Amino acid sequence: MKRYVRIFWLAWVVLWGVGCSPQGPSVSLSLSRAAPGEEVEARLTGISSQGALVYVGGVEALVTGRDGGRLWFRVPGLPGGPQPVRVVSGGQEARGMLSVLGTVDPSRVLLRLPLGQTPRLPTGFTLERLDDLQGCGFALAELGYSGETLGRALAELEAQDPSYKADPESLWSLGATQGGPVVGAPLAQSRGHRGQGVQVAVLDTGVDPAVPQLQGYDVVEDDTVPQDAFPGGHGTGAAGLVKEVAPEAAILPVRVCDASGVCRASRVVRGVCWVVQHHQGPTVLSLSLGGDTPVEALKLALQAALGQGLPVATAAGNQGNQGSPTHYPAAFDLPGLVAVGALQASPTGWQPAPYSTQGSYVDLAAPGTDLDCVQPGGATGSCTGTSFATPLVAGAMALWLETQPTLTPAQLQQALQQHAKPLPYPAQAVGAGMLDLSQAP
Repeated sequence: MKRYVRIFWLAWVVLWGVGCSPQGPSVSLSLSRAAPGEEVEARLTGISSQGALVYVGGVEALVTGRDGGRLWFRVPGLPGGPQPVRVVSGGQEARGMLSVLGTVDPSRVLLRLPLGQTPRLPTGFTLERLDDLQGCGFALAELGYSGETLGRALAELEAQDPSYKADPESLWSLGATQGGPVVGAPLAQSRGHRGQGVQVAVLDTGVDPAVPQLQGYDVVEDDTVPQDAFPGGHGTGAAGLVKEVAPEAAILPVRVCDASGVCRASRVVRGVCWVVQHHQGPTVLSLSLGGDTPVEALKLALQAALGQGLPVATAAGNQGNQGSPTHYPAAFDLPGLVAVGALQASPTGWQPAPYSTQGSYVDLAAPGTDLDCVQPGGATGSCTGTSFATPLVAGAMALWLETQPTLTPAQLQQALQQHAKPLPYPAQAVGAGMLDLSQAP
């Protein structure tokens, strides 16, 4: 009998210990969904906010305030979807989950509600369309939204009625990726950095009027109409990607490549020198071109540009990582000239694209595979190559020059590399890592 009593007593102790053991640190978020740059409140239990660090999707978030058991942080620039949140303080860790609003229309919201109802809307929303979707059993309202905090707006709508379910207007595509959000451009823009007052000279196949631009020059036909004649619009796509990162930067189109995509070195040299002579104010050169044979005259022209304070972003090449020939002008060893490799998405994150040329001269990497890009006439297509990773870096240079116009090209290169997101790949493939604008400028 005593043996059974002892076993019962031990079982009771174990069960009591499981049921009454103190819970570990926990965090609850004021928003379940939020856009990059939006502020989220974290309420902490069992862990101090003093000195706490916050990571969203593995990226450190900017903590904007602390008060007792609460802290506030801004969502870093991340792809959309569920992202783990970790709050780390004094050797302790609390975990949560946040749905990041990625490629969405910030001025539109979808609201599901019962059939036959007209929604009650808070200030800042307008009813654009309302349909009773009888086959699905609910009504769908399309709302206009004039505010700036989309995640908070979704929560506010759902608070109006328990039957309301709000969704963002997600902007899907035929499989392409928007490069700007991946490198944190929306977060930089939310801090007021949009490239205002900076020119980006796009030396390419020309730029279609679908992309707003300044008066440029056509070195191929020796006139002032650098229209993009390349099938699919190579230069137009590059210019559009610059604007995706730096929407207020002025595009200075310089056509140095013909309709077949041939970019004669003589034309590139003349194009660079034209920019050096005619640019006004802070200016970036974007060169999504190159080849395997160095040309000393081009090196001298680029030295002249860098000497005038014009940083250069240039493509590392598309010859792949096996036996890649050195690619020029990317391989010129010139401080302030940033050679850009391309990345592609994988189930585990961003990795070097198999076509991206590798070499000791690669300085930085950016998304370059299957990017949404503008085509002549204003249509949207898909662009792939280091040619399209390069203008993302050129746009980032414009943001930095807007905030610090006295930066030398070498200092700007150093800033980009210091703030790059490290990647677990050799430097010859990704340089300092992936372009990252989530924290700076």
